[in-house]
Amino acid sequence: MSNIPESWIYTLLSEIALIQMGQSPNSRSYNVKGEGLPFFQGKADFGKLFPTVRKWCTEPERVAEAGDILLSVRAPVGPTNFAAERCCIGRGLAAIQAIPPFNQKYLLHYFRNIQPWLSQQGTGTTFAGIGSKVVQHLEIPVAPLSEQKQIADKLDSLFARLDACRDRLDRVSLILKRFRQSVVNAATSGELTKDWVYTDNPEIWQEALIGDLLVGKPRNGYSPRAVEFETGTRSLTLTATTSGRFNPTHIKYIDEKIPEDSYLWLEPDDILIQRANTLEYVGVSAIYDGSPKRYIYPDLMMRCRANNRVLTKFLYHLLSSDIVRSYFRKNATGTTGNMPKINQQTVISAPVWVPPMDEQQEIVRRVDVLFDHADRLENRYRRACTIFEQLTPALLDKAFRGDLMSQDPNDEPASVLLDHIRMMRVTAEATVTKPRQRKSTSDKPSKSEVAMLKRKDIQISHLSDILKVSSSMTAENLWSASQLEIDDFYEQLKDEEASGLLKETREESTNAPRLLEAV
Repeated sequence: MSNIPESWIYTLLSEIALIQMGQSPNSRSYNVKGEGLPFFQGKADFGKLFPTVRKWCTEPERVAEAGDILLSVRAPVGPTNFAAERCCIGRGLAAIQAIPPFNQKYLLHYFRNIQPWLSQQGTGTTFAGIGSKVVQHLEIPVAPLSEQKQIADKLDSLFARLDACRDRLDRVSLILKRFRQSVVNAATSGELTKDWVYTDNPEIWQEALIGDLLVGKPRNGYSPRAVEFETGTRSLTLTATTSGRFNPTHIKYIDEKIPEDSYLWLEPDDILIQRANTLEYVGVSAIYDGSPKRYIYPDLMMRCRANNRVLTKFLYHLLSSDIVRSYFRKNATGTTGNMPKINQQTVISAPVWVPPMDEQQEIVRRVDVLFDHADRLENRYRRACTIFEQLTPALLDKAFRGDLMSQDPNDEPASVLLDHIRMMRVTAEATVTKPRQRKSTSDKPSKSEVAMLKRKDIQISHLSDILKVSSSMTAENLWSASQLEIDDFYEQLKDEEASGLLKETREESTNAPRLLEAV
């Protein structure tokens, strides 16, 4: 348990929130026609903040309300989303609703703070999960109410800036990829060396086929069954060259001895071509720059080697150019499936243009210089990504240690807030539990079916406290959430509006509903 400010207090989640564990409805009630309530089963339905509706349910067993925190309680444990609307939840989720005036967004951020820890609490051999007791007994640091809002607002603002930063970082990787590809295309079209000065005996680029530039023909590899233990024979996996560069970390072991003189053993300057992969990656090439006779290569790759007409690196650039890759994709077989394939004939038939040897050397030199520059930028980008990934947990940890915002000694202590919430919890449970567990989407409780509050039982900021959690609401929805009789509701609304605790807003459209929001 981390240290918290003196004005804060720890309590159990069940003390400050209503918890609804999900339950899977009968599968006969599922549909994709939009009939009934949106149905969410678990983390697979989650988006960045709100889940994506893929199924609906006409006979829900458990119902979450709009604004509830949806907590994944089964494989994986810990991720969260907000319910955008009333919905049915399966057994992979729990719905959590902070009891007003506790700040719901503050609670959501805390769940995201403890997500790594929560992910380790699951039990079960098939699907790790946590039960209702674990959820109920989660310890929550309770800050004073005004500080809760400040923390939630500050984190929202900071994370919005982090999201914008992430978007920019994501574009860096794509920009570098496009830069490298543009360099390759310029190198293999003559654009990169258009300033090249020929000797007294000028040579021009010559048209050729890939097959004209190879020693022999490309040969497929071999893929025996892999074993779980280390042996003397290492085989590359397809991933070892998917990036366009040889990566020796992607290997498997095979329990079979390969003869020393086998063509399967890779030698430096061999070029490996992926003969089968998704359409995006089929034909991707890489130069093997590892030790001789250390690895064999799999059946999904072809191996080839440059002859004396072409430098190995220039051949690699030719194979990586848009013209050749496009030729491979166009002539691949099985493009409607998951694994398009190219064969030996496709590779050797790809048309290319080849410059004289001295120009090839200059091209390779210039490409190396530009690629080295791109590599330095990529290393800086990766370091930035590493730092970026540490920012979110660092901010959350700081927030819930009480170090993100300064404490106001005039704030009502969290212990007083907690006493108030405990009194409200009894009423809230009586009001909410029944409708949240009803099985029919049409059976909605009327005001007369739930316990109603009296004005003498509520805080002077009762309505504005509700609005602080829900942002804005129509008067009808606020009345429903207030648990007040209609006459008491309008008296309370009038008093809080006169006190400047809430206000009415309306969008520019004349048909837009009037909304109430806290000041």
